[in-house]
Amino acid sequence: MHSVYSLEKVTLLKKILSSLKTKRIQRYTTKKEIAFDGKRYRVYNNWLSVGAGANYNTRWPKDEKNTAVDFSFHVKQHYFRAGGFLSGTDFTASNNYSFHLGYGLRKEENKYNLSAFIGPSLSYFRRPLSDSSNYNLGTVYNQVGGYAVIEAVYKLKYDVGIGGQLFCDYNQVQMVYGARIILYFSSAYRGVKYGYHDPTKKK
Repeated sequence: MHSVYSLEKVTLLKKILSSLKTKRIQRYTTKKEIAFDGKRYRVYNNWLSVGAGANYNTRWPKDEKNTAVDFSFHVKQHYFRAGGFLSGTDFTASNNYSFHLGYGLRKEENKYNLSAFIGPSLSYFRRPLSDSSNYNLGTVYNQVGGYAVIEAVYKLKYDVGIGGQLFCDYNQVQMVYGARIILYFSSAYRGVKYGYHDPTKKK
């Protein structure tokens, strides 16, 4: 009787483990696709964000301008980001160069893409020293810090959009925070939906 009971427990445990494994496989499938507007798109996809905007620097208390590039990619269901930005008194006068890696969350729908990332950063910059009457850029810093960003995109097409970022880069010497407008390009497109015929095109 005891052996029969033990066998039933082992069988039940195998069923539970098999069910969990099946759910995990269903939850993440590399080639999982959706159909939208007559086209096929990959559910798990990567994207590029390129933009420019304004920011404030606590070490040099003046309004600045910045440009940025970020590449966001996934490993299974987990999203990561690698990127960098330049900032300075003007777009052509950058004196702060920051690079970052991040781990984040993402929510993608047909008309929008929302994401947030946080992680370490490495910054190289020159900052002014004040004397009796002048400023100079004689001090060079290499600082490890932290970077966080929130991004919201409205999609013009499923894989192309426009949006904005709020960001903050912090280290022991300075904090740079601001906003920028971005363009969004994703790798989701896979082709025309199977069996789809565009009604606007003549046969």
